[in-house]
Amino acid sequence: MAKLERTEKPIDVIIDELKRNEVGLPEIQRGYVWKPIQVRELVESLYKEYPCGLILEWKPPEEVIKNLELRNIAIEQGEVPSDKKPTLLVIDGQQRLTSFLKVLYGDAKVYFNIETEAFQLYGSKLKGQPLWVSVSKVLNDGAIKVWLALKEKLNEPIDEEKYLDRLSRLEKIKDYKVPIEILHTDDYEEVTEAFIRINSKGTRLREAELALAQLALHLPGMVSREFEKALDEYEEKDFEFDPRFLIRCFVAVFTGQSRFKHLKKLWGVGQDELRRNWEVTKQGLDYTINFLRNNTGIESSEWITSINALVPLVVYFTKKREPLTKEEENSLLFWFYSASMWGRYSSSAETKLDQDLSILQPPENAVKKLIENCKKEIRNLKVDQESLIGNYQRNSFLPILFVITRKMKAKDWFTGIELSSTNVGPSHQIELHHIFPRALLKKQGYETREMDDLANIAFLSQKANKKIRHLEPIEYFRKFKIEHQRLESQFIPIQEELWKTENFKKFIQKRRELIRSSMNEYLSHLGDEYMTD
Repeated sequence: MAKLERTEKPIDVIIDELKRNEVGLPEIQRGYVWKPIQVRELVESLYKEYPCGLILEWKPPEEVIKNLELRNIAIEQGEVPSDKKPTLLVIDGQQRLTSFLKVLYGDAKVYFNIETEAFQLYGSKLKGQPLWVSVSKVLNDGAIKVWLALKEKLNEPIDEEKYLDRLSRLEKIKDYKVPIEILHTDDYEEVTEAFIRINSKGTRLREAELALAQLALHLPGMVSREFEKALDEYEEKDFEFDPRFLIRCFVAVFTGQSRFKHLKKLWGVGQDELRRNWEVTKQGLDYTINFLRNNTGIESSEWITSINALVPLVVYFTKKREPLTKEEENSLLFWFYSASMWGRYSSSAETKLDQDLSILQPPENAVKKLIENCKKEIRNLKVDQESLIGNYQRNSFLPILFVITRKMKAKDWFTGIELSSTNVGPSHQIELHHIFPRALLKKQGYETREMDDLANIAFLSQKANKKIRHLEPIEYFRKFKIEHQRLESQFIPIQEELWKTENFKKFIQKRRELIRSSMNEYLSHLGDEYMTD
């Protein structure tokens, strides 16, 4: 029977408990997700003595805690690891405690103005302004020491009593007493249910994160070890995902559907079956990453417009027993590009995912059916000029433009190195370059939507981008003797008259037509039969 104990502790006592590893985190806790502005607001609330919510902790019996996968907040912040098992585990309040630790260690650079009592995240504007002091420094060195150092920098009459009082109040946020409820129970399932109930009442946890908590309950170590190991492995290959994506794939592979309500099917099968399902899912994920890198021309997650479009790929590759034929590869490429360009999962994502996942078993002819599902919404999958109009930052056609540019073995205009998002060295990193510089167009009265149009964007190295600066194309194309072949590989019209600022609109129209034509030619090569109504 669970028992609830109510108490309160000063923040510095809780922090000491974290440092001594007397308080830790169960695996059901998600990673740290607070944004810097939330950390600033927390410090300000503590300074003003506003209520900051309670902390819910769990005190399990010693024999229970030995078998749990645990995390340690303080160790993650750089403390010396302890072999000692914690006696209390944080169920709710991790984000606040981790945030305070980050402030204490200086990882979260929150500053305090002793004149206005305002709080702000550190930026270059605060440099050289002595009235702004580091909250971390006050908490670690103490108000008096910070004040004595500050007095020497101030060249104006000062109200010593007022300023010292404010710094002392800031230091005393460590004494802020936090209400704590301690749950006494040996039932981990009961604790997990409490965690889910607490977090499902607000918007702090999404459905996927609650699913992760349930997985941590039914298969200890999966989230904290296997998932994190996979995420680190993919990040090394320039594909940054999060646990929510992994749990989505895990569910889709096991149930053939994407919704987390199907999780109930998993919990009854036993730990061995769950582990086997993860092994199969991991194989599908590996296959998908390699397919993206080596077949689609997408070298990093930066170029993926729809993470949901990867889920059917993962499931498809777990079902595929024979090597991909050339026809299957082309059809799969056609589907993936089409689903990404036309925003297949941009609305009603789970409904459409379930439609697509349902046809992947067996995998034979499944890709053609996936394409047919796309065509139910977009009957004509040909790219038209109107679809290419718009801000490049929100344009779903940008990634395939990069893909086709790479298929043409396009080289950087200045270095001669083939374009790749995995090039080594800062000066060789790919940047999105305005062919007609924004500053130049702004002087001519063009609007932002025109300056940032997709057709005004080329892929160049950082080094090249710095050379161009504010020159118009006709100047830097000639000045740096850029070969026509390199321009054409990025669909730049080679009529020199179009390189002048006065002909910007004509240039955009011409280049847009070249891009459209090239995209359709490439897509037709992959699946000409799918391009018609």
